[in-house]
Amino acid sequence: MTDQVPESSIPESTVVAEQDAQAIEDAGAEELFQITINLPTKGSKVQVIASPREAIQDVRQSIVESTETCIHSCFSLAFNGVKLNDFMELGDVEGITPDSELDLVLNNYTEREARIHVNRLRDLLAGPSKLNVNAVGIDPAMSFLSTVSGHIEESPVDNSTYESTPTTVFSKFDLNAPASLSDFVPKGLERTPIQCVKSIALSGWNPPPHHLRLRGDLMYLIVTTLEGETVQITSTATGFHVNKSTSNHFDPSPRQDARAASDHSLIVLLEKVSPMFATNFKKLQEFITRHHMLEVMPVTSAQPAYSWAIQPSPHTFDPTRPSEAYLNYGTDSVDSLRDWNDELQSHRELPRGTLQERVMRDRFLNKINADFAEAAVRGAMDVVNGNVMPLNPLESDESHMYVYNNIFFSKGFDGRNTFEKLGGDDAAHVATGKDLEGVRTLNGVDVEGLYTLGTVVVDYKGVRVVAQSIVPGIFRQQEESSIVYGSVDNGPLVKSDEKFHETLGQAAKALHLAEHAVDNGEGKSTNLWTSFDTKGLLGADGRRYLLDLYRLNPVDVEFLENDAAAKDGMPEYPHKLTLMRPELMLYFWEHKLRNWIQERALEIQNRAEEEKKADTNNESLVAESKETAGDNVPENKGEVDDKAPNIENDVNVLDFDLSFNVDAFTSVNTPPETAGVKTEQENTVREASKFLRENVIAALLQDFMAYVVSPIDGGSLTKAMHRRGINMRYLGRIARLAHDSKELALTHIHYLAMQEMVVRSVKRLLRKYLRGLPTTHVPDCISHILNCLLGHELNASPIAVLAQDAHAYTEITPESLRESIQSEVRLRYRFELPVDFVKNIASEKKIPLLREVCIRSGIQVEARDYIFSPIVTSEVETTATVAGSTSAKKNSKADKNQTRKVIKSKKRSSTFEPSDILTILPLVKQASTRSSYADEAFEAGKTSLAQGHRQLGLELLLESLALHEQTYGFLHPETARCYQALAMIYYHSDDKEIALEFQRKAVIVSERTLGVDSPEALHNYLNLGLFEHASGRTLTALKYLKHAIQYWDLIYGKSHPDSATADNNVAVMLQSLRDFEVSCSFFERARATQELAHGPEHVVLANCHHVLAKAYALKGDFETAVKSEQLAFDMFSKLAGEKDARTVEAEVWLQELKNTAHFTANQAMYEKAALEQAAAAAVNGHHTAAPTSLSATAAAAAAKVAAAEAAIRAANAEAQVGTKGHLSLDELMEYINKSQPTPTAGSSKASKKAKARRAVQ
Repeated sequence: MTDQVPESSIPESTVVAEQDAQAIEDAGAEELFQITINLPTKGSKVQVIASPREAIQDVRQSIVESTETCIHSCFSLAFNGVKLNDFMELGDVEGITPDSELDLVLNNYTEREARIHVNRLRDLLAGPSKLNVNAVGIDPAMSFLSTVSGHIEESPVDNSTYESTPTTVFSKFDLNAPASLSDFVPKGLERTPIQCVKSIALSGWNPPPHHLRLRGDLMYLIVTTLEGETVQITSTATGFHVNKSTSNHFDPSPRQDARAASDHSLIVLLEKVSPMFATNFKKLQEFITRHHMLEVMPVTSAQPAYSWAIQPSPHTFDPTRPSEAYLNYGTDSVDSLRDWNDELQSHRELPRGTLQERVMRDRFLNKINADFAEAAVRGAMDVVNGNVMPLNPLESDESHMYVYNNIFFSKGFDGRNTFEKLGGDDAAHVATGKDLEGVRTLNGVDVEGLYTLGTVVVDYKGVRVVAQSIVPGIFRQQEESSIVYGSVDNGPLVKSDEKFHETLGQAAKALHLAEHAVDNGEGKSTNLWTSFDTKGLLGADGRRYLLDLYRLNPVDVEFLENDAAAKDGMPEYPHKLTLMRPELMLYFWEHKLRNWIQERALEIQNRAEEEKKADTNNESLVAESKETAGDNVPENKGEVDDKAPNIENDVNVLDFDLSFNVDAFTSVNTPPETAGVKTEQENTVREASKFLRENVIAALLQDFMAYVVSPIDGGSLTKAMHRRGINMRYLGRIARLAHDSKELALTHIHYLAMQEMVVRSVKRLLRKYLRGLPTTHVPDCISHILNCLLGHELNASPIAVLAQDAHAYTEITPESLRESIQSEVRLRYRFELPVDFVKNIASEKKIPLLREVCIRSGIQVEARDYIFSPIVTSEVETTATVAGSTSAKKNSKADKNQTRKVIKSKKRSSTFEPSDILTILPLVKQASTRSSYADEAFEAGKTSLAQGHRQLGLELLLESLALHEQTYGFLHPETARCYQALAMIYYHSDDKEIALEFQRKAVIVSERTLGVDSPEALHNYLNLGLFEHASGRTLTALKYLKHAIQYWDLIYGKSHPDSATADNNVAVMLQSLRDFEVSCSFFERARATQELAHGPEHVVLANCHHVLAKAYALKGDFETAVKSEQLAFDMFSKLAGEKDARTVEAEVWLQELKNTAHFTANQAMYEKAALEQAAAAAVNGHHTAAPTSLSATAAAAAAKVAAAEAAIRAANAEAQVGTKGHLSLDELMEYINKSQPTPTAGSSKASKKAKARRAVQ
């Protein structure tokens, strides 16, 4: 994106970068420890691989999660008889070596350890798909990888060894059938684990009496085994034992009869008590191990993804589920109470002098932010649901403030008229998101001594809630305000603490903020770095906090002046808080830096040329003097006056100065004496605003046209815009420019942009109608709006189920909803949708539109086949006839079920019913932190690969992966990005098995953290299929590709430009399995998609026809092959020229296919004539007599064949090409595959540069 700066111009940065790279390399070079753990059972040992930088507690956790040692949870590790501290690092243990042995020493239980042990057993018994009662939605962090593969590990097979076409997942695949939503969750998903016990519950005898606590009793359990026996168990400090209690009699002492049993582990105890438990628990462990480790591991350091369409598992009876709060947090729940602000700021103050200190600091910060976000989401939901009392109950609902779980909550409304002049509630809503963006930006700068609050924004049931950590002393009554920087209470009085200003200056330098003067309300000038509205607070803990960071970027003045006003049929924009994004400000700064360097270099070059010209003139004068003075002037032949300019030394980036006044074009009062500076700063901001409109948006469209970026849904389009600093209010402008360009490559962008505007408008309407609605009416409201949007073909006048309650949403009709969407698009995006576009898109792309609305609004619906249009009567009659006339019982049963399903669907008067809406999710935005070292290593690795330094790039990426796993954990989107990049590198290096392992991880992590149908997960599945095929597992590869293609239809629909690559890969794989019929169908669909994207004449389309010709040749359809090759040759000749290598190849293939087609046609004629002669002989009664001579017709045919063969041989001799019609199928495949394209991981339409870029992204 930016030009490379000469190293000599910034020597300090270069030295720091080299030191960081060396530190990263040193960290990656640490030797791993392979530690042997001696178990309490005699002779039992396990091995654990760990980094010397890992804490002892991490090693303990690995032991707890291993299937071999999962029976233990309360233990310590000892080395040479000395117990190790859980918080010390493995490498710091005195005398330890990479192959040392540690002893697992069982500890006495405390109540907390006993609760942990019971919880661990419950987790194991729940299997890989544990029902999480604390989750905010249904089925969090799902992964379908094992289900799609069928839990089968296919052995590598050479496809040429297949004697016949094997059965694949595409054998009966209908390319024209729409994707079925009922298949969203793959069939065969194993949700219910093997049952080991009927129930494990806390006994009614809890808690232990005081006198028994002194004897070591911790809790009492009651277990019902599969044999039907009820067992009462006592948990003590030394372990667990079966006691003598019953439901009516309390005696927690150990039993002494034949049913007596005790052990340190509850799992071992149950194995002794119940033989069926022992058998089934072993099977359960095997069931869990069939899943990949990352499929079972809980997501703790990132937000788990929730699918929008689900098939919920049935609710089960669990007597211990209500007691999970006790098992997790204890009797008084003290474990759940945390001082969030102190934890956040204490972690920020951790040392960061060395790489390892930085990594540990980033790891702790990431974990505390994840924990805070989880607690904030639960608190926000309780606030919206009315479960938390406000601090100010006498004020209006919009002004309510709450404190819950040591977190401060407020609503995203303008309850105090702070934004009255900027747009009221609309401006306040935007300000909350911009404030979060500001917190994220400042956290990225990471200036020591400057603090921000933990901040999470939650949208739930139409209400935006802001959750923040509490500043110490903020609620105390103080004589004077604790605000020491910025505006005090949004009034005219402005403060500027000297120490605060100095500290903030470091962040301002990194963010390119301009120091500017404002009127402090007392007639004096005060300098600020940040906006007038940003407040600097001195907390009671002595820390300096920055609040209200929504104006950390300047105003988009060009939009405000040119687009915000009411004109040309467009209403006035709803608010004036139209700010530019931080990505744009950085992009613009780099753009100006490049221009400055070029100008400076040109100045230096011109000056050097002038000096050289002056030197030439001087030399002429000297020569003239020599001629006059004779030989008196000595010659300096050995001296060379090299005055060539050294641009790198003369251009110093530190001399470049460009900063932005965030208060430019606002109502902030400035001193008169600074008018000149203010004008200059405003011009800079205006230039940045013009740069966005005139340069950045145009560059994005160019990337779309070149397929450098190819979004497939609204989310990926949003990311592409935000990554380049483009606000979503420019969606209308992008749609307009894409349409006006008349470029076929931008057709899907134009459509996608309009679809995104519709989706965002529906989201705002849903938010409006859900706000303040009783919970019982939420499903009815959502289903009614979805019926008006998507179900108008089935029911043109849907009626809400609870219409009698007369809430606002019950008045909505399909026509009024479409008009509201049109008005919202005009208001927010300054765009006029085509007539009936909303109606048409709801008809053409029902499932993609439903998906987008559900994801953007946080809705989970049942994954079933919804009826969007009336069922044709003839179809129902045909189905009933088939069901009644089929004689086979199996077919009859299936057809009756199908008929019953159709009849059941017909009973619905509308597409959606309230029962289809399963839950509504909170939409969460958080100021997550990033690890600078991990990101730097990743970018350095990509750069090295792009420069051709493969080994160095690979080493840097491996080191970056280690840093990512340490900082973010295994289950994080950033870690998935590393897995995917490494998989691609190993694939291109022919290390197929390593590539597969990394790619499987990338699939699982992207599914569980981004969504099972996210574009990232889809592309990872496509690449995984490619890698599996390259490894000889084509049948498994086709499973992955089918899964991805089905999701592609759900996400976008058919004919997305990138889908041609997937179709091409499927076709090549099927071709390798000799399934030529289906492979030709996929090649044809890929060609049709390319034709839509590029038009009827394009080099890409010519190549498609060339590939198709070979496919039809393999199929034996040489006539169609000739037609396809003729089209390819004509296009190549016209577009590339007759001498182009592709044209020459197409010409050779065309001639050969014509010859082969001629040969096969004559051969068929000969065989037909022979068959006719044999048939005639049979009719005449000569059944047994073998024909000795041909008839006149057959002889004539034979003569024609001989003449044709002679002509072909002559033509081939001239063209130096031989006919292949006589070859066997294997020989023909071998010949064609010499030049047949292999499956590709990237789009064939992109440039090589784009492919290289995607390979590491």
